[in-house]
Amino acid sequence: MNQLDHIDQKYLDTASLLRSQISAPLMGDFVLFPTGELERFSHDMGDAIQTSPGGSFYLNADGRSSLSCGGLHPPIPTDSIEVIDGVTLQGRFWFFQHQQAGAGRGVYVDCACRVFMTSSPFDGFLGKDFLNPLRDELKALLEAQLKPA
Repeated sequence: MNQLDHIDQKYLDTASLLRSQISAPLMGDFVLFPTGELERFSHDMGDAIQTSPGGSFYLNADGRSSLSCGGLHPPIPTDSIEVIDGVTLQGRFWFFQHQQAGAGRGVYVDCACRVFMTSSPFDGFLGKDFLNPLRDELKALLEAQLKPA
C-alpha cells in the first residue's frame, strides 16, 4: 500500500473540498435505514440509488466517487432520502498514487462523507462477506452525533 505524500495530500484536499460543495447524495456517502442498517450509496440510477454494505470506492479529483469493487443491494427512491444536517462519517476511498494508473499504485484514504436517512425499507440480502469491517465503529460514531447535546 502506498503512503500519502504531499502530492496525494493535495489531491485529497481538493477532492474533499469539491465533495463538500455538492449537495446531492454522492456515491460513498452513508445512508441510515429505518431498521438501523448503515450502508453507502453505490450506484446512482437517476430516480433511485443502490446501496452496499461495504466495498471499495474510487475517489475522483472532482470529489465524486464510484464503487470499484463490491456488491449492490436493491435501489431506494431518491425522493425517500434526506440529509442529516451536520452529521458526517469518515468513508474509505482510494485513488492512484500521483494520479498515475497502474497495478499496486493505490493510495487508501479516509474522507468526510455526509449521512442521509431514508424512509425506504431495508431490502438488503448480501451476507457478512460484503460488510464494512468498520461498520460497528461507524454506527457508534453516528449514534454519538445524533444524541441531543
